[in-house]
Amino acid sequence: MKWSQNPLLSMLALLNVCVGLQFPDPVNGQPPLANGIQPLIQLEGRSLHQLIPRDTRPLLLPKELEQFLQELEGHPPDWSALQSLDLTEQSERLFQLNRARDEARLIHKNILQHPIAFLWSGFLRNFMPEYHGFSVALGPELTSTSWGIVRFKPMGLPDYLVVVPSRESAKQIRIQQRNGEPIAIGVLFFGTLVADESLIYSFSHDQEGDGMILPVVQIEDVRYFIPPANRVSSE
Repeated sequence: MKWSQNPLLSMLALLNVCVGLQFPDPVNGQPPLANGIQPLIQLEGRSLHQLIPRDTRPLLLPKELEQFLQELEGHPPDWSALQSLDLTEQSERLFQLNRARDEARLIHKNILQHPIAFLWSGFLRNFMPEYHGFSVALGPELTSTSWGIVRFKPMGLPDYLVVVPSRESAKQIRIQQRNGEPIAIGVLFFGTLVADESLIYSFSHDQEGDGMILPVVQIEDVRYFIPPANRVSSE
């Protein structure tokens, strides 16, 4: 890049480059709305579905998941036919199933591209003074359905996962942490299925013989909530 000999033009060009860079900004009075850094929501009797936009499909309950899979896949796989004492053979059967179904479901672009919401769980970890919030340790949620066990696989998680409670809640959380009490939260993810590998069929490692379905989701947004039963303080 050749810089202009005019110092003023050079300074303006450098300013334009700097403005184009994106950095996470610390909290300053108000909770940030940056992806991954979000307030802690007290449900206060509301259902999780009330946190989901109308144009986003909730996949929280077994019946919602079953209906979604029915529309996308038509019918569940024959898990018994996929099983084999020879793990190499079983892996090959799963590979062939996944490849065939990946290709077949591409006709359902309206479903693949529709925004969805699903649940994971989490625990609050270290307090981050620069954000007035707590870092989050994530964990998957397993949902038993008539199709098998569903475990969502998030892709493209935000670099920063920080829960920002109210000032009073933050004080109470830090007291509970000093007393050795874990603070569990719910994590509501929003995104769309990854088109080329939107579902992965496998078997559970923990429950031998149980089929597992892993929807692969590109994450676009996140919300953190704490159920009334785990309430830490009034907002």
